[in-house]
Amino acid sequence: MLAAQENRFQYVYFTLSGLVASAMLVLVYISMRTSLNERLRVDLEHLQRQLILEKPNPHWDYNNSWRRIGNASLRHEIYSAYFDARTEIIGNVRLDEEQMTIGSLRIFATLPVRLRDSKVSCIVRFADFSSQEILAEEAGAMHEVHNNSFAAWSVMCPLHASRREPMRLPQAVALSYASNRLSHLSPSFIQISYPRNMSSLFVKSRPAISVCVGPLQENYSNVLRLVEFVEMYRLQGAAHFYFYYVEASDEVRRVLTHYQRLGLADVFEWNVQPHQQDLHYAGIVAQFNDCVYRANVVDNYRYAAVVDLDEVLMPLKHNSLADYLRQCDEGRTTGFVFRNVFFFRKDSNDTFNAPGHVLNRLLYTQSKVRRTLEIMPAYVRSKLVVNTRSIVEMGNHQVYRAAPGFVDHVVHPTVGLLFHYRDKCINCKMVLIVDYTARRFGSLLFDRVDTTCLEVFMDRRGICELA
Repeated sequence: MLAAQENRFQYVYFTLSGLVASAMLVLVYISMRTSLNERLRVDLEHLQRQLILEKPNPHWDYNNSWRRIGNASLRHEIYSAYFDARTEIIGNVRLDEEQMTIGSLRIFATLPVRLRDSKVSCIVRFADFSSQEILAEEAGAMHEVHNNSFAAWSVMCPLHASRREPMRLPQAVALSYASNRLSHLSPSFIQISYPRNMSSLFVKSRPAISVCVGPLQENYSNVLRLVEFVEMYRLQGAAHFYFYYVEASDEVRRVLTHYQRLGLADVFEWNVQPHQQDLHYAGIVAQFNDCVYRANVVDNYRYAAVVDLDEVLMPLKHNSLADYLRQCDEGRTTGFVFRNVFFFRKDSNDTFNAPGHVLNRLLYTQSKVRRTLEIMPAYVRSKLVVNTRSIVEMGNHQVYRAAPGFVDHVVHPTVGLLFHYRDKCINCKMVLIVDYTARRFGSLLFDRVDTTCLEVFMDRRGICELA
């Protein structure tokens, strides 16, 4: 009896020892493989920076619009594609005697949420019209679908180049998948966006703030709010603005054209009318992602404020947004999350600080001085300033995916808030408190708004209409 027990004990002991040894071997293998993968990526990044990459189409003007993919009745559409030099966001990189990974293509499209295809491919076309098909490493609907039948899609195709032939970059790309046969038989090519200056591909990004503005739609006509928005963010340190319009009044278009002429804004057609009823909020997720990639890839801006026209990111202890970022960004923050408070349009106007000579007195940041006492939780109606080089997938109120090593920072409500000037109450019985923070910009803001309105609407004696 004792011998049988001893034999069982020895059996269990040797079995457990074998399992432990096997587990140790697996861990050692994983550790070695991880270490080799890390060294591979370091070597790849070093080699990549030595490459001389030339833009395949130096005359591309970086304007985009939604274009149909294949069968028109399916209403599948593609908007833009960007060359992304970040190899750390690619799952399977190559570096051998034959090929090396040089980056990837990030493509934004509108497709059904439940696309039947398990595989999506990129057909890339070169300047000599030769083409190559690449299987997408990532292809799927981005977050914030909100029970709609269509969604903003993000597609990523890795780019591998031969080490035995002259290096060349593709000029255009199309998407191909089996459920839309014409996508392969008659591809809808769009130009790939590269940096305006290819020498900036691997240099440090410019420490300037760009502003990604939500789509202008429903024949947007609030000219005064638009001018105030731009001038307020310019006072905060913003250097450039990206506007996307679905529908806007002629007066609004005049203002946008004015800022374009000054080199302060890019304005893009956002022709999502075929999907107004089945795509969340005029495709805002695709628009914000397109904008952040544009700010990073094309213009090399380090920061992008991702906001709507009724939202102002307001530092409370720093002179401006630029000062806050200069002092608080340690380099590995993907997004600075500003928590939301509301100011309501139906609240009474306080024009006490408006100088007597001012033509446009009802500026929303200056006349609305009562905000909600309640500060909403982080990521609930929050808005962000993001490090563009860290973004893989941007959402309306948060970053959904960042490059390795980057994390969010929730701004403490005593340091900064999102001032949200709502036309309609979320809860009209919310407790309100007086907050004059935005008035510290008042003197300069009134003058800047009047100057711009006078330059654009001289025929109306410098009056900007308030819708």
